[in-house]
Amino acid sequence: MNRNMATPPDRDRFQSAREKFLGLSLESTRKSYYPQLKEQLDASKENEQRLQLLIDSLPAYISYVDADQRFILVNHQYEQAFAIQREQVIGQEMRVIVGETNYQRLLPYIGDVLSGRTVQFEVPMSLPDDSEKWLDNRFIPVTDRAGEVAGFYTLCLDLTEKKQAELERFRLEEKLREANKFKAIGTLAGGIAHDFNNLLMGIQGHASLMAVDMPGNDPRQTHLQAIEEHIRSAANLTKQLLGLARGGKYEAKPIDLHQLLSSSAQMFGRTHKELTIHQNFLGVPLVVEADRNQIEQVLLNIFVNASQAMPDGGSIFLETRITELDPSWSRAHDVAPGTFARLSITDTGCGMDEATRQQVFDPFFTTKDKQRGTGLGLASAYGIIKNHGGYITVYSEINHGTTFNVHLPLSSREAMEEREAKQELQQGSGTVLLIDDEDMILDVGQAMLTALGYQAIIANGGDKGLHLLTASAPSIDLVIVDLIMPGLDGGKVFDKIRSHYPDLPVVLCSGYSINGQAAAIMSRGCNGFIQKPFNIMELSRLLQDILAPHTPAEPQKR
Repeated sequence: MNRNMATPPDRDRFQSAREKFLGLSLESTRKSYYPQLKEQLDASKENEQRLQLLIDSLPAYISYVDADQRFILVNHQYEQAFAIQREQVIGQEMRVIVGETNYQRLLPYIGDVLSGRTVQFEVPMSLPDDSEKWLDNRFIPVTDRAGEVAGFYTLCLDLTEKKQAELERFRLEEKLREANKFKAIGTLAGGIAHDFNNLLMGIQGHASLMAVDMPGNDPRQTHLQAIEEHIRSAANLTKQLLGLARGGKYEAKPIDLHQLLSSSAQMFGRTHKELTIHQNFLGVPLVVEADRNQIEQVLLNIFVNASQAMPDGGSIFLETRITELDPSWSRAHDVAPGTFARLSITDTGCGMDEATRQQVFDPFFTTKDKQRGTGLGLASAYGIIKNHGGYITVYSEINHGTTFNVHLPLSSREAMEEREAKQELQQGSGTVLLIDDEDMILDVGQAMLTALGYQAIIANGGDKGLHLLTASAPSIDLVIVDLIMPGLDGGKVFDKIRSHYPDLPVVLCSGYSINGQAAAIMSRGCNGFIQKPFNIMELSRLLQDILAPHTPAEPQKR
């Protein structure tokens, strides 16, 4: 028998002794260490509560995620952001809580942090309340004793307000760049228009003088009519340049948009039978303070754009509304808040892609060949509407047509009725002082005034004009003064005339207006305005409108 092998009774006694010893040891251990263990557990629980209170008080989204991408800890802000209770978050996968779209945005950075790298990045996050927040995220890895990544902390700061401020600043900078671009191009365009209109004035004046002296059945009348037609075409081009320069609004009067829109659409429709024009107007007049000719130009440019988008025919829908602009919306469009008349012009044409839509108001941008467009029409329309204190927007999609929305400040005044102009040449009498700095304008102006029966006195420049007025004041019945002159310009000359001769009629004349200068002079009591190039018929009607009320029996007071 092997001496080392215990007999069964011996084995039983050994097992019993072992169990007794272990029982005593466990009891002894429990009595000795349980209070310390309980104290440590209580302290740990208290520390955990303190940690939770701390992270709940921080203005950030904080969480701890294990290596399996399950939440172990989140703070109160995280709960609020994703509209879920903490008990529902713990143990859930990150993909489930943040949503698939957000998870795909975070996935590349999760891969980085689980490989042991701290990452920091900015990303937009879509929240359950349909809002979107920009977050500055920092993912920090946590390793175990073996050096393996056991999980990671997420610390996310809300950058939404900062991003919105940056976006607003970017928009303002873009608007400033856009404004500076338009200002630079407008200054150039306005200068060209001014000089070009002076040249056209000389041609127009002499052509109309020849027509007056020529018998109606003279075959040369046909050539003169062709010349005047070409002058009108050239003048329309300069009007577009003036609209681009935002300097063409001379006489703003209360006009009814409905009446103007109807007459413009009817006139355009006569020459475009392939188009059907529909009207849906408010049942009340829409009165705005505007230069009628300029708004007609805007409408014509939009109608032409629509017709070119529908070469095989289509429909144009005209609709009017009244809308209120609050301060935030008005700031976005750089206009004063208030009540606006909104005119919508929608076509069923081919539409525009987004790149084209964004450039549609840019000067000299056009999708047409050079025979069909200069790229000035819509740019001019934009400048005209801005110059009237309004704004214009465009919406378009390929194969879904285009809508232009024109907004103009609503007026509380009643619309003025348009009088039909007399077509016959109206002779007059009296003495007219013509002040201009261009000899060509003085020569043709003097000839036109003489042909109409007036005695003409001409003066080259403002200083000379005021000197002649002082010397001949009792005999002068009316003054025509050019707006843009070196030295004393038309505005200064007008103010000096008004200060010394308050009842003397003054007519402002120009091919261009800078920064609303013409409108400002008109508001100070100028009796009339005539834009170059004008013909002898237009001049005769204006002089009769101003001078006819004054009869020889009732001389004008000086």
